[in-house]
Amino acid sequence: MRIAVIGGGPAGAFFACYAFHYARQLGRTISVDIFEPRDFFRAARPGCNMCAGLIPTYVLDEMAEIGISLPSRVIRSRISDYSLHMSAGTLDVAQPDKKAAVVSVFRGNGPLQPPPERPISLDAFLLSEAVSRGVRLRSIAVRAIEVGHEPRLRTMSDEVERYDLVVLAAGVNGPQIHVEGIPYRPPKTQSMAQTEIFMSPDAIQSLEGRVHIFLPSDKNLMFGTLVPKKNYVSISLLGNNLSRDSLSLFLSRPEVVGQLGVQSRAICACRPRIAVSPAKPLYGPGFVAVGDSGVTRLYKNGIGNALRTSRAAAHTAIFYGPSGDAFIRGYEPLCREIIQDNRFGRFLFSFTHVFQHRSALSHPHMMTVKWEQQQPPRRRRLSRLIWGMFTGSDPYRKLFLMSMDIRVQYHLFNCLIADTWYGRDLHSVLVTKGSMEL
Repeated sequence: MRIAVIGGGPAGAFFACYAFHYARQLGRTISVDIFEPRDFFRAARPGCNMCAGLIPTYVLDEMAEIGISLPSRVIRSRISDYSLHMSAGTLDVAQPDKKAAVVSVFRGNGPLQPPPERPISLDAFLLSEAVSRGVRLRSIAVRAIEVGHEPRLRTMSDEVERYDLVVLAAGVNGPQIHVEGIPYRPPKTQSMAQTEIFMSPDAIQSLEGRVHIFLPSDKNLMFGTLVPKKNYVSISLLGNNLSRDSLSLFLSRPEVVGQLGVQSRAICACRPRIAVSPAKPLYGPGFVAVGDSGVTRLYKNGIGNALRTSRAAAHTAIFYGPSGDAFIRGYEPLCREIIQDNRFGRFLFSFTHVFQHRSALSHPHMMTVKWEQQQPPRRRRLSRLIWGMFTGSDPYRKLFLMSMDIRVQYHLFNCLIADTWYGRDLHSVLVTKGSMEL
């Protein structure tokens, strides 16, 4: 089987690695070409895939199952705490259990200044792993794909090549690739704004191991995050119709200055897009779209989703063939699961947007989580819910069911009553009465 993968980011590299893994299990011979014109070993925007770069550690465990072990130089920080900044105050959430750990990475080789001593790019590492397994890397851009029983692709130099399977893994931030033979429509996208801040070792020390999430009372800004990465902090904003000065306005907010200080300086910036809906269709005869080019998890854990979709697509292609019928049986169930899970995610983020602007609703959440931090991990239900929302470590459906748990609702209701009627501290009103012991 001859396979062409369009895009050398995590989705493309994962597909190639899994394809070789499954082919070895069957004793089959395959050839895989990855078409990727960018050099991920370059610093700043030329080598960057424009992403906040947070990965739940269970994704690293899944990578290890096929012999991919992330080197320590690529991991920039290990996250053990989240701070959620709302109109009612700041909510600190500790890692609820060992399985919920998160690490931060750079997708490219870091910002321009200062250059790293050794390669630190996640994408470069994964692509190198794919090449070591037998991939032929071709630094050529693809212009169009022709889907059919004999799939073909056309490069920017108008060369036409035939393959048994073409895998679209180019994401949503590059030039759009024309797909012929099926009515392929790329995913809908939402805008982001990102920058990297350089900080001295002393200044970064207070941020190490903690992600800060800001939910400001701004109708156009859904949330902003500060992600530590050794001597840098990656800042990501997600919103609707973000203005050109959205980053500078965000950095000037008092609560952000309180974390970064006034001496912080931006090294580079970009305005990427993220996929917020599935592509249609996701597959055809001799064609499949994976990662952001196909279907992705809403807002969070794009790298983990790239692994899941690429693994399922590779398993289907190698074990059952690259036909449309094969992808219906082996790939569509996972895609349908992700799409359905995202519906729960939209509800949860819509509710977050509501209490983002109403301190009367956010304050009971703060009081409940503060109480939970004194409890054993198994009783930190709301803390686990918030952690899963902003790290992507749990399915949205599971988080939705957690939010409906009578014990979570009971605690929140008691906190709301205490805050409204008593106006006093949770511990003095509720814990002393034993009403939080359910």
